[in-house]
Amino acid sequence: MLIGVYLGLLPSQLFFWGEIPRATSLLLPLANVGETALAWFLLRKVKKEFNVLLTTQKDLVAFLLLAPWLPSLLSAAVAQILLCASRRLPMEHLFHEGVVYAAGNASGIILLTPLILSWRDIFSLNWKSRTFMISFATALFVGTCIWIIHRDIQISQAVFILLVPVVVWGIWSTGLKGATLNCFILSFVFFNLKPNQPFDLRLLAKHTGTDSALYRSGSNQGHPTDSNFEKILEDPLTSQIALLTVLCITFFPLGLAADTLRASAAKDRLIMNSLESSLWTWDLAEGYHIDNSSIASELSALPKLFLETTPVGKIKVMPRELGASPYLSHWVTTHFSATGKPLQVTGILHSLGLQEKVEKAEKVAEIANVEMTTLRSRLNPHLLFNCLTGLRALISKDPQSAKEFTGKLANFLRSAVDTQTRSLIPLEEELALCRDYLSLETMRGAKLKAVFRIDRAATRFRLPPMSVHTLLENAVKHGKRTKDKMMTISVIAKQTPQKKLILKVIQPGRLKKAGSQRSGAGLLLLRQQLDLLFQANGQIRLIEDRPGFVTATLNIQMDETTS
Repeated sequence: MLIGVYLGLLPSQLFFWGEIPRATSLLLPLANVGETALAWFLLRKVKKEFNVLLTTQKDLVAFLLLAPWLPSLLSAAVAQILLCASRRLPMEHLFHEGVVYAAGNASGIILLTPLILSWRDIFSLNWKSRTFMISFATALFVGTCIWIIHRDIQISQAVFILLVPVVVWGIWSTGLKGATLNCFILSFVFFNLKPNQPFDLRLLAKHTGTDSALYRSGSNQGHPTDSNFEKILEDPLTSQIALLTVLCITFFPLGLAADTLRASAAKDRLIMNSLESSLWTWDLAEGYHIDNSSIASELSALPKLFLETTPVGKIKVMPRELGASPYLSHWVTTHFSATGKPLQVTGILHSLGLQEKVEKAEKVAEIANVEMTTLRSRLNPHLLFNCLTGLRALISKDPQSAKEFTGKLANFLRSAVDTQTRSLIPLEEELALCRDYLSLETMRGAKLKAVFRIDRAATRFRLPPMSVHTLLENAVKHGKRTKDKMMTISVIAKQTPQKKLILKVIQPGRLKKAGSQRSGAGLLLLRQQLDLLFQANGQIRLIEDRPGFVTATLNIQMDETTS
């Protein structure tokens, strides 16, 4: 800090001081050091949460209250004492000159510190951005106006009147950056860039009727003595400093408020975009305005986002392209005409695509649960118990067959478990499971004959694992056998011209009345799976299409999932 302050001594010797002793000029910067140190202490220690980047109104208020005033009084006290000691300032003028000096320092801190903090990253800014271009254009306009005012051209008054709304618009458009830059340029309205003489000589000349002898004696004989308050008010710097300070403390919060609103709007846009949503408005004169242009492009030129007869509600809005996710529009009518017709409406559009994704995820989880339940149902004890009972009988009668039976049972269980890791499996793989199951039943002693008539085109279909097995198991369990305990089951699969799979399992028997035959858990789970996976495109029916035969029909429409 000391190095930085003393580097400024050279220009101060050349431009600001005329006849001040060198020792005094070397000591005066200590006032600035104390001023800076006290401001830092107040902001970082007293207000511990202070952010030096001035990103919130609290930080700006803390800066305006703590940084300028006490440090400036300290700096002014030190500087005025040094000037009095060097006989550049009469003792009787110490107080009012000190107050004016402190006010000038405070206004300088208020003006320059936010300017430096706001433009600290000037070299990394995007110079083609809207904020920078507006800041540059406004600053150029304000500088030109000040030049005209200083030249006292005939249009000076009109320019001064025009200056105010332009500055306010520029600050609102560019935020704190524009506010600090414009206030800095406006400060040249109050102060002259090229004073006619150095500061200490102007200080001597300001107290007319005095000379160095009077300064040495500390007297001011022959002149009426005004009160310190009157001296402060009569000093021309007082009004200039007051106007500049008021200008800064008015425009800086306005600029920061504009930055806060823009940041909040950007955050809202980010949230809206992530949720595929958009705010919209409608008025009788201009029609619809949808904030998100990408969503607006997906809708028709004249969308229907609200109902005129309902002041508050929601409506489903279909996009222009078929197959795209629809939107849900919520609205509230804010202004009505005398006849009750809507004049202004505000609403929000949000895509149902996210809701569809959630529903799809829930459906996937439900399918996984059904699949696990299905696996437990397929491998429920009745099948295992029957197989193990048959195995026990074979062990004592035909050990070789028992060994073969054990191998087939292990293959069947392994295949059944493996299929449960997938939601859909090829029909050909499903039929292989069915053949293994029938082989096990035959080795266990059941007299079964299965006839498979499968179109080659139908094998391309994919369907829930063990779905055909469920129909086949149901046929084995409930089918009618001949006198010699034989039963013939037909499995037919074909693809229709409409790319639909029709699979039939035909068994001899009669379809009992509803409620007289207990509905198997396997069939219920299969229906649930088909509903989850295919909705209306997957169905199962049990009918007695001809006397003495029951047909279980499975219909699945081919799409990208099943093909």
